[in-house]
Amino acid sequence: MHRFELDHHSELVAVEKVTSEARLEELCQSWLEQEVLALDTEFDRTNTFFHKLALIQVYDGEEIYLLDPLQLKDLSALGKVLSDASVLKVLHSCSEDLEALHNTYNFPINSIFDTQIAAALVGLGPMLGYGNMVEQMLGLTLDKEHTKTDWLKRPLSEEQKVYAAQDVQFLLPCFYKLRESLLEKGHYGFVLEDTESIYQAITHLEDFEHAYLKVKGAFKLKPSQLNRLRKVAAWREQLARREDIPKTFIFRDHHLLDICMESKPTTSFLLKIGCNRGSIRKYGAELLNLIAEADAESKTLWPEAIPAFHKLPGAKQKLKALKVVASTIAKENDIPEEAISSKRLLEYYIKTKQGFITRPNHFWNSWRRELLEPAFKAKLEELS
Repeated sequence: MHRFELDHHSELVAVEKVTSEARLEELCQSWLEQEVLALDTEFDRTNTFFHKLALIQVYDGEEIYLLDPLQLKDLSALGKVLSDASVLKVLHSCSEDLEALHNTYNFPINSIFDTQIAAALVGLGPMLGYGNMVEQMLGLTLDKEHTKTDWLKRPLSEEQKVYAAQDVQFLLPCFYKLRESLLEKGHYGFVLEDTESIYQAITHLEDFEHAYLKVKGAFKLKPSQLNRLRKVAAWREQLARREDIPKTFIFRDHHLLDICMESKPTTSFLLKIGCNRGSIRKYGAELLNLIAEADAESKTLWPEAIPAFHKLPGAKQKLKALKVVASTIAKENDIPEEAISSKRLLEYYIKTKQGFITRPNHFWNSWRRELLEPAFKAKLEELS
C-alpha cells in the first residue's frame, strides 16, 4: 500500500494495488456492507473490437483500490458485489466501463448510477466530462487526462496510479451532491433508469440482421442495395467480434456503401475506391460472394428503403412541433430540455410512429414515455 497527497487536496488518500484473490475476497466482503461504491476502469481498445481491461478502480469512501485484472485470474468475488442490488455502483460516463466489464467477465451488474447523466438532469450541461464536473461541483482542478498512457504495460508508474485513483476519488462527493438535488426534484429514479437502459443495450446481444441500420448513409440505398448491405453489415459485425478487431479493420462504412451501390463490384473496384489492401486480400472474396448471394435472393426478402428523415411527409413541421412540446414539458417538470429530449429521439419517435424501421433508441424508456408520449401522440394526431 502507498499513500500520496494531491496538490489541490489536503487529505491523504490511501491507495492499495490489489493483486491477490485472497485480498480481493476480503475487500469484497466489506464492500457488500457498503451502500455506495465509486467505480471506474482503464482499458485499451486501439486495435481490438473488445476492450482489453487493464485496471478496475474502486473507492469505498475511505480508501481507493486498484484491482489488477492482468494479475487477478478470478474476479468472481467482485462479480458478487457488482450484481448485488443493495450496493449502488457510481460511475461517470459509464457505457464503455460497463461494456468492458460485461464483455470481459459477463457478470450481471445491478444498481448503477451515472454521474454524467445526473449532471445533465440537474442542469450542469449535457455530456459533461469528469474533470469539468469535479471543477464545477467541488472547485477542484484535476491534472490533464492520461490519454496517451499504455495501461496494459507493467509495472504501472506512480503517475498512472495517481491518475487512476483520481478518477474515482471525487465521484462520491459529486454523487452525494447530485443525489440531494435530484431527490428534491423527484428525478433520482430517472438517472437509475437511464443508466439501466445503457446497460441493457450493452448486454442484449446485437441483432446482427439489423446492423445495416447503423451504417452511416444507409438511407441513400435502394432496397436491392440495402439487401446487400444488410448481409455484409451482419457479416462484418460477427467477423469483428470473432477475430476481435475493429470493424474499420475489415471494411469502412463508406466503402460498404460504395460496394453495395456498384452494379457488379470486383476486386479491382475495391482497390479503386481505396479499400485497405490487406482487407481485400483477407476478406475481399468473402465480401463479393455475399454480394452475389444477396443478389440471388428473392425481391420479397429485400428490406424496405430507409427514408431520409427530411423526406418523410411533414417531417420538419412535426419535428418543430414535438420540440416545442418537449420544451414545455421539460419546463413544467424542472428538467433541462436537453436531458429529456434530443433531435435524434424526436426523429426516432416520428419515424417509428409512421411505421418505419430505424435504429433503436434506448433512451425512449418508461420515464420519458410517461412524461412525453401522451402529448407527443396528441400533437401528431392534431398535425395529421
